[in-house]
Amino acid sequence: MLSPEQIKKRALNCYEDFLRSLAANENIFPLSLFGGGLSRVTDYTKARDDIIALRDQSKQTRGFGYSIEWKQQTFRRFGEQQVPITVSFSTREDYTRFLGKCSEAREFEQDQKLVVHAFPELGEWILRNPLRLIEHAGDWPGLIAVCAHLRQHGRPNCYLRELPVDVDTKFIERKRGVLGEILPIVASDCVDANASTFEARFGFREKQPLIRIRALDPDLVGPSGLPFTDFAIPLDEASRIRIAARNILVVENETTFLTLPSIVGALALLGAGDAVSLFRQMAWLKQFRIFYWGDMDTHGFAALSLLRKYYAQTESLMMDIETYEQFRRFTKRAAPYRANCELVLADAESSLFKMLETEGKLLEQERISLSYAERKLQAALLPCLAEAVMPP
Repeated sequence: MLSPEQIKKRALNCYEDFLRSLAANENIFPLSLFGGGLSRVTDYTKARDDIIALRDQSKQTRGFGYSIEWKQQTFRRFGEQQVPITVSFSTREDYTRFLGKCSEAREFEQDQKLVVHAFPELGEWILRNPLRLIEHAGDWPGLIAVCAHLRQHGRPNCYLRELPVDVDTKFIERKRGVLGEILPIVASDCVDANASTFEARFGFREKQPLIRIRALDPDLVGPSGLPFTDFAIPLDEASRIRIAARNILVVENETTFLTLPSIVGALALLGAGDAVSLFRQMAWLKQFRIFYWGDMDTHGFAALSLLRKYYAQTESLMMDIETYEQFRRFTKRAAPYRANCELVLADAESSLFKMLETEGKLLEQERISLSYAERKLQAALLPCLAEAVMPP
């Protein structure tokens, strides 16, 4: 037999359609939930308590909620009894009070009128996404203000917290999701459809990652060169920096980066974490010979491959079988490699990578002795000296 809990579940399933009817100014009442779907009562003994519970929670008893249509049915032991055949809500008030959503429904109507008055073109969006309007109840004046500013002034070229709109400074950060849905509708001129972040998509400034740079040649530092021996600058500045180096060395480990020896004409970049992916924006690297030295593991070879995709001239250092065998005793167990993309490796590099996969091992670059590393670095970089290049 049908229970009040089942009725509530069915009523909630209709709630989104109910909100759409409010937005469209349509009347869907009386709203029938169970018509012919009510099971036929064949055993009144088993159904009696359920029928009583159903009646006790109905509008007939409580004064609001669902209404029941009854029919007379004759049972051999109990004679003629009333059994339910349909359940419905006669009015909006019955429906929303039963669900405890009277205030929510009124607020939905107010917000819908507010939004459509400001931006009529959002009417269709609300019909498709009525629950989104409720999710952001109370925030629509602020959302409208942000949308209006971008529609009037275009891409703002400021940080999210700097937008001159009367909302708290973290408002836009919290509301990225819904703004990402409605801004393309109301301020389409601000949209860069190819951008991958909210900020880039709508013309806000982004927090710039820092690029760590170290001059391995003291002569690169001075009034007409680099400002410091070791420093970090925002990516947008790193993409424009002028460097009179001859060779670029990218290393993965920070301690290794700090202990690199002095090398004439050489500059080191820290490629820790995902930093290598940022180097794509530093187009001036195309003019230099680039060396990459990372761990002999999944991440190290993936970073080498990625850097080589950006700059085909990239060469690996100490990521070879000779170095591996020299320091094999310091290897560790490695997790199985899961390919995200095809690696761009030379034959020797690929052979070593496959061997590491087979053995389930890795060798971290900081396990390689400083004396061995210095000999290899000097041997690789010093013969490569050429005329200094000053990128434009």
